[in-house]
Amino acid sequence: MQRELFTLLALVVGWFCFYAVARLLRLERYGLELHLLYVLWKSTRLNSFLVRVGRWRPRLWRVAGNVAVVSFFGQVTFISYVLFQNLYRFLFVPVEAAPVMPLIPGVTIRIESLPWFLAAAGVVILVHELGHGVMCAAEGVEVKSAAVLLAVLTFGGAVEPDEEAVKAAGMMARMRIFAIGSLANLVTALVVVAVFSAAGRGMPAWMGVFLNWVFFLSVNLAMVNMLPVYPLDGGQMAREYLASKPAWGRVVERAAAYGFVALMVSNLVLSLVRFGLIPL
Repeated sequence: MQRELFTLLALVVGWFCFYAVARLLRLERYGLELHLLYVLWKSTRLNSFLVRVGRWRPRLWRVAGNVAVVSFFGQVTFISYVLFQNLYRFLFVPVEAAPVMPLIPGVTIRIESLPWFLAAAGVVILVHELGHGVMCAAEGVEVKSAAVLLAVLTFGGAVEPDEEAVKAAGMMARMRIFAIGSLANLVTALVVVAVFSAAGRGMPAWMGVFLNWVFFLSVNLAMVNMLPVYPLDGGQMAREYLASKPAWGRVVERAAAYGFVALMVSNLVLSLVRFGLIPL
């Protein structure tokens, strides 16, 4: 415990030293946006990278996007089954119910687990956003900005497509753009499984802990992000499709969103009542 706290303190002190040096050297001149808790680097080089990758094999990326759209239905079905089954167990067979916990640093994420959680979250979010950016390029949708985020204990990325260009694209193109991020996370989880299978017990302990977090967050982000609740990607997909059904689409969209929110909240509340807060 003491070692983990010392490491955490060292990272925080190192960050603020970096921030002070960056201010002194005026690194803003090189495109960095310096803030106390994070640094954002926006560059057209990142846009160029996304365009090169997306246009390398656009048909292949569109096939991947089609797979992502189809997987949306599988993911929604799977998480619906899991949540409904867990709710049933809470109500009728409580000893078999599983806890559903929000991930709150310092509350459900132990202090000693926080660096691993944040580092893994950075990888997972970066992969997710890169997926969106590459699919935009494959569909001919301009990316207004692409950025790499470096924060106190983590990193990540963000892609901002041109909203007008997204609206001008066909419905299937928009669906692929929304869906690809979660598929990228599922592929990441499969890669982690392959690494564990290949490396086995020969893997260093620290790498095993980190990859466990990457796997856990990749699967959870992929599944939750596909829920048909706006503004999640799944919610945007549902809205895109149901907008073409003016007679009943809006009603179905709201019913699905409220239904899934109620399902998640009921699982969370019953978990807190039965198990309390379970730190990871």
